[in-house]
Amino acid sequence: MFVSPMVTIGKLITTGSKYLADQGISNPRLEAEVLLSYILRWERIQLYVRWADEVSCEDKVRFQNALEKRGQHMPAAYITGIKEFYGLELAVNENVLIPRPETELLVDWLLALCQEKSGQLISIIDIGTGSGAISIALAYNLLDKGHECFHIYAADISQDALKIAAQNAVRWQVDGKVEFVESDLFENLPHTLKKNVDIIVSNPPYIPTEDLNTLPRDILGYEPVQALDGGPAGLDFYPPLLTEGRHFLKNEGWMVFEIGHGQGDALTALAQQLDCSAVELHFDHSGKERMVIARWG
Repeated sequence: MFVSPMVTIGKLITTGSKYLADQGISNPRLEAEVLLSYILRWERIQLYVRWADEVSCEDKVRFQNALEKRGQHMPAAYITGIKEFYGLELAVNENVLIPRPETELLVDWLLALCQEKSGQLISIIDIGTGSGAISIALAYNLLDKGHECFHIYAADISQDALKIAAQNAVRWQVDGKVEFVESDLFENLPHTLKKNVDIIVSNPPYIPTEDLNTLPRDILGYEPVQALDGGPAGLDFYPPLLTEGRHFLKNEGWMVFEIGHGQGDALTALAQQLDCSAVELHFDHSGKERMVIARWG
């Protein structure tokens, strides 16, 4: 790809962008810049400030290897091992779903709910925590705002996912506030939590099984299927989340779930059948159904 032993920043970006474009990668220029910034450990703006600087042979080879992986549609986050979520850089690998910007809306709502309970001890359960994105972002921001009276139980069925989540918690110094539990939904959570939890949050698998093959190669070929497949209608995880979860909630406790577009009516109806006192459907910035928020008591 790069013939001469020494090449400039500008040449790497230009050539790398063309290569990624030829492989069908969207936003090839941005992707090339992200990869080169990672290789050089620079901010992206530095690439332009130092456009004419030469790059070492070692870094050139590393960049070429990264380009080839991205050209095979491996997500950039898995190549760099990093994904930003709610302003925090989180470690990710192929054992965890890559955090999405739309999931940040759940953190917005959780922070707002916690603000209403400021000064009280708040107990939270995060089911299917994956990389720990929701729990860690929530804990970090609560501490940043001076709220220390809370504890989060972050559960996942995958030991490999929990290892990554624990690393992220240590990096952002919230490991004393987030407790990770290997659990299939609520199975291994402490029984003492029943009727003692203020908020349950989950971003469960919600893609219908028959839709999996329509996903981009970047997703289907690399991200864990168990974190994507929500069963025939994409709704398999919600009934147990609701039916089991309500036994953990205090009176006037909340459940906050991410959902797929078109699933809102089914989820709000299910919550109402289980005698929730209030249920709301919320949309993301693109107008798609994204969250169901239900309250009991």
